[in-house]
Parts: sequence; C-alpha cells; structure tokens
Amino acid sequence: MSVKQGAIPSTFSDLERFLVEKTEEALVHGVELQTWRAGPKAGLRSFPLDLGKPFRLKNSAEGYFGETNIAGRPRSVMGAKQTVHFGRLDRPNAPELLKDFVYKEFLTRAHWTYSDGNPGGFTVEQSIYKTTSGEYGKFEQGKTDGCVDWRELSLEQGHGKYQWVLLTLQIHDFIFEIGPIAKRLKEAACVSPSPRFMKIEETPDEAVVLSIQVGYPFVEFAPEPNIFGFGPGKFGIALKYFTFRLHRDGEVTTEMDFLAAPRAEKVFDFGKYVPDPFYGTADLVEMLTLGFVSSAGFHDKMDTSMLVTHCRVHQALMDGLSDVWNTWLGESAA
Repeated sequence: MSVKQGAIPSTFSDLERFLVEKTEEALVHGVELQTWRAGPKAGLRSFPLDLGKPFRLKNSAEGYFGETNIAGRPRSVMGAKQTVHFGRLDRPNAPELLKDFVYKEFLTRAHWTYSDGNPGGFTVEQSIYKTTSGEYGKFEQGKTDGCVDWRELSLEQGHGKYQWVLLTLQIHDFIFEIGPIAKRLKEAACVSPSPRFMKIEETPDEAVVLSIQVGYPFVEFAPEPNIFGFGPGKFGIALKYFTFRLHRDGEVTTEMDFLAAPRAEKVFDFGKYVPDPFYGTADLVEMLTLGFVSSAGFHDKMDTSMLVTHCRVHQALMDGLSDVWNTWLGESAA
C-alpha cells in the first residue's frame, strides 16, 4: 500500500483512522511525559509497594506521585517501578542472546496456560503501522500475531521499517479484588512501540554488561469496554518501560516502570454525568466539612491500590515469562 506521506489511506475504517490519530497523539504526549521521567522531579513522593501475595521471582516495587506539565497544562503523575531477578545467562554470546530475546521474542512469546486452564501473560496482536517514510498501512492477515522485531523500528529513513506499530495486548492476569472477592476480568490495552522509547547501552556501569530498554505509550482506546475509571484506554497519558540488564556475574534483571498523567480521577466510570462512588464521595465529604476532612489521604490510598494491581499483573507476567525464557534458551542451544 502506497499513499501520500502523512495521509491516512481511504481504505481504513473509521475506527482505524481514529486509532491512527490517537496513536500519533499518544506518541507526542508520551515524549513529554518521558522528558519529565528523565529529568529532576521536585516534590516527588516515593513509597514502597507491598504486592500482598507471594510470587516466584524475587522482586521489589515502589510507587510515586508527582507533578508535571504536558501540552501546556499542569498534570499530576502517578507511577510504579518494579525490579525483578529474572534469570541467568552464562553463555559466551550472552549479550547477543539477550538482544534477540528482548527485541524479537519477548512480547510475542509472553503468554501461556496455567494448570487450571486459565490463560496467562499477554496475547499480542499487531494491526496498524507507520513506515519510516511516513506511510500508514495494515499488517496482512496471517502476520498479525505477535510483535514485530523491535530492531525494525526507526525514526530515520533507511534504518528499520517502522516509526511505530499499534499493538493490542490481551491482558490475562488482571484480577479485580475487593475484600474477599477476587475475579479474573477480561482486559485489553492498545499500545504503540516506537524507537522514541527504546534505549540500549553497552557497559553502562562496572556491574552491567548490557542494558536494553523497550517501551511504549498507551493509546486512549479500550479494546475491551470496561467500567473502570483508571485502566486500559483510560489512563490519559501513560508509558510503560521494560529494561533488561545483563550483569557481569550472569544474572539478568528486569526493571519495569509505569507512569500515568493525570493520577486516577475515578475508580469506576459509569458515564460522564455519574459521579464516581469512591472519589466523588470523598470529595463531597471534604466540601461539606469545608476542608476539615481532606480527601487527599483517601485518594493516595486508592491510587496506591491501583498501582499495586498494576504491579501484580506485571509481576505475574515476569514469573510466567521466566519459564518461556528458559525454554527459549534451551531451543537456542539445540
């Protein structure tokens, strides 16, 4: 398919045109949020996150709240960082193997079936793309499963094939919990891998041989309609990073960073004119007491709970992916 640079093909459906526009918007605003992430952050509040359940891989997590400006508007920020002891890689060609896994295998293989028959991890489908020459297109039938090799992404003509690709992630480990009630829900997100959020460093410090970061902004569209006020399609501006590090002693760690602006404004979304029963009630109490009862602490508690849920989903992803990793290492050695 060849079209005028920057023009959306007439063969695209209304939904596909909408997704192109939302993806371009997500990339622009995502770069602004990334700039904040990389710079000094006055007034940042960090705190430990307790995931509240055991996981197989050793891990730690912390949350944070902050403030920034995006598109000329002040915005609050909430986020979480996780560090996971992912596995080991003791082979002579370890750096090249890690590159191959992260760039080519990571998201494509990030799904499995648990012993109880439930799916786990992410099932990934690629749909729309933008080439390095600025043309939009769609992946052909039979080539939509999984994710392109990240090495095919580039902002420069002649280097790589794509400026971005649009992925739909079916999220299988999203478990909604209120008190003793726990329910596995069907959730999905649209994200757009782009070289803007990639970084590779050889020997970034004395302890690390190689560091590979891949990341993407979330597109403001929910492939699976949901009633949540903060989640896939309702994050506002949000980014996710995965940084795999190969240490000199052969250990591989993964750092995951999620950040969203603004902070959650609703727990549930029952429509534009229906107040959120949680945040709406807390804000009403603050108003009726003329500020003597502040809603800030309640907001912090609920936002922290949402960050914990996000971290649980991604810790489950890493737990399952470590088995995929070991299987792939065995295949590569055969």
